[in-house]
Amino acid sequence: MRISQYIRDHQMNDSAYMKKSLLLIGGLLSAVMGFSQHNLVQYVDTRIGANSVRASNCVIGPTLPFGCINPSPQSAPCRNTSGYDPKMPVRGFGQLHVSGTGGAGKYGHFLVSPQTGFAVGVDDHYSPMNPEYTQAYYFKALLNRYQVITEISPTKHCALYRFTFPATDSASIVWDATQSVTIDILKREAEIVDNTIAIDAENRKIKAMIRFKGGWGGKEPYYLYMVAAYDKQAVSSGLWRDKEILLGSGTISREKIANQRIGSYCLFNTKKDQQVLMKVAISYASFDNAERFLQDEISGWDFEKIKTAAMNVWEKQLKKIQVEAKTDEQKKIFYTAMYHSMVMPRDKTGDNPNWKSNQPYWDDHYANWDTWRTLYPLHTLINKDMVRGTVLSYLDRFKHNGQVKDAFIAGIDMVNEQGGNDIDNIIADAYLKGIKGIDWEEAYKLLKHHADNDRICYSSTGTIDKKKFSSEYLQQGWVSRSWSNASSATLEFAYNDFCIAEVAKGLGKKDDENKYRLRSNNWEHLWDSSRTDKNYKGFIGIKDSAGNFTDFNPAQVYGSWKFPFYEGSSWTYSYFVPHNYPRLIQLMGGEAAFAERLDFALKHNLIDYGNEPSFVALRAFCHAHRPDLASYWIRFATNKNYDLSGVTGNDDSGAMSSWYIFSVLGFFPNAGQDIYYLNAPLFEQSMIDLGNGKKLTIIAKKASEKNVYIKSCKINGKQWESPIFKNSMIANGGTIEMELSESPTDWGRK
Repeated sequence: MRISQYIRDHQMNDSAYMKKSLLLIGGLLSAVMGFSQHNLVQYVDTRIGANSVRASNCVIGPTLPFGCINPSPQSAPCRNTSGYDPKMPVRGFGQLHVSGTGGAGKYGHFLVSPQTGFAVGVDDHYSPMNPEYTQAYYFKALLNRYQVITEISPTKHCALYRFTFPATDSASIVWDATQSVTIDILKREAEIVDNTIAIDAENRKIKAMIRFKGGWGGKEPYYLYMVAAYDKQAVSSGLWRDKEILLGSGTISREKIANQRIGSYCLFNTKKDQQVLMKVAISYASFDNAERFLQDEISGWDFEKIKTAAMNVWEKQLKKIQVEAKTDEQKKIFYTAMYHSMVMPRDKTGDNPNWKSNQPYWDDHYANWDTWRTLYPLHTLINKDMVRGTVLSYLDRFKHNGQVKDAFIAGIDMVNEQGGNDIDNIIADAYLKGIKGIDWEEAYKLLKHHADNDRICYSSTGTIDKKKFSSEYLQQGWVSRSWSNASSATLEFAYNDFCIAEVAKGLGKKDDENKYRLRSNNWEHLWDSSRTDKNYKGFIGIKDSAGNFTDFNPAQVYGSWKFPFYEGSSWTYSYFVPHNYPRLIQLMGGEAAFAERLDFALKHNLIDYGNEPSFVALRAFCHAHRPDLASYWIRFATNKNYDLSGVTGNDDSGAMSSWYIFSVLGFFPNAGQDIYYLNAPLFEQSMIDLGNGKKLTIIAKKASEKNVYIKSCKINGKQWESPIFKNSMIANGGTIEMELSESPTDWGRK
């Protein structure tokens, strides 16, 4: 019996019966839909997005969901911010990286290089590498030059390495304590403020610390602490500084000399296929924390135990969404996307380097500008604890640090923000979707602080203490071209105001609701009704400090922090009014004109649907009663931008991956609001575990690559004629049942 037939045969209005039915449906899914109970992790391939084909910049090495360590190979020269290019030989394995990011990268510290021989020079120990097995929880590769097999499996803060050496009297493990992705791979300016490494040969232990200033994020330096231990007594061991080799136990520091490097080494005599294990812990706060992590998480040397435990953690996460895919390729793309949606941010609770607190501490938000739109809405469904922890972390940061910026990485706020106050949208989304365990009055204080004090644009990269900013938005309702991102920031601030208005409404703060809802219309100040391009009239424009519209090309794509539109054009941002599409449609001449114009823009590559400012643009068709065009372009975008090589452009800390997940499941959030848009799913059946025994089942009869249009829809057994539905309809589980068609239909067009 198919699930869809079961639902039809047992539909009743009795809520108690429906609840029992939904629980039974969840139990039947494994058998009827062919879902295996313990094999989804096999479809995660971390080579997807880690190659140099699409420059997705994903990390190939393993980690745990939101884990604090991400060991991975590094190669240079390399343009990928992950530090790895499969076309280049590798110099070793760094312990922490950022995934799917642009900019100046981050981390890559504490490089370990297994060798036969003993080379410490930064360019002296490269080796071609053949990745034999890359999974979410496990990495295995052969270093061809040395014939050394490297295996890695992680815990939350630690990694266990297993090196298999050939028969040799010169097997070695060399540490480079000075290495970083920013300086050594991306060749960006940065500063090593302090750097030490120590080796205790008797107890087979290594400690290293780096204080580093640079890479993406704030201008203040951050600390990283490493403790490592190895399981076999070395024949000899010691430290090195540049070419100087120091035998025996001790500690050395990096001197203030340009390009100087320091490290440690261990030498072994090995028989053929003899293994040496090394466990590594990372802390952002102290050596004591790193020691504790190592003892608590890897007490012994059982590699298979650590590997199996990591596999089980990922399997539990991946099973939260189960899909009936027709091909292994579809499964690999989907479940690797799920993996990428859980790499960053990182749950560093208990390892806060800046203040003591019993509150959650979430760090490595490379940019909430990316993740608020799709990644957080995904986790409001499947990882509510993650969303709760993040919001509580925001409140704790505000309490102790006085600010909560868009990018927060290595415990440091980045003053410049890419868009508006994106934190507001995440908090509003969590509030409207009923995330529990948060003091919403306290959360509202942060929202109000942003709304009344922090709608600012920056003129140049500054520091926390010395910042140049404009408060024009608060004074006049829009930002002039004197400031970076002026026009796009105005639109994002207007949406931030809408989000706080929605929370104010829910909390019964009527005056604030009216105030911020009125301000949410500020985007209209920049509507240049006389601007024309490609025979279309009316665009989001650019004003000078006197309030006059200035001349510009609506199709020009601007850069970062320099021009009026951040990573987009006026064509792009003229569709970024996620809270007031009816008014935008009116300004563009009505529904038919709006849909025709958006269709034209997409056909002529005037809107980059693979970048964050346009994430919701394809769904704007739904507001013009053209869900057929939405489904067409969504399928077009998923086919063009996603394959086994990765995604087009950066994965942006999982933002692109979570866009894909929603799109192929068949519904999509308007983040910061309690609505979703429907589109034709890729899979015939799928199930989302919402937690606490609640499940959402999605059924799409005749789903295929060709059938991209919705012919009919039922939600919870009732006919549904709109391409938009509310979160409350699925928050406690339910069913969405669609029939698809190869040809456009009239569904949703009334």
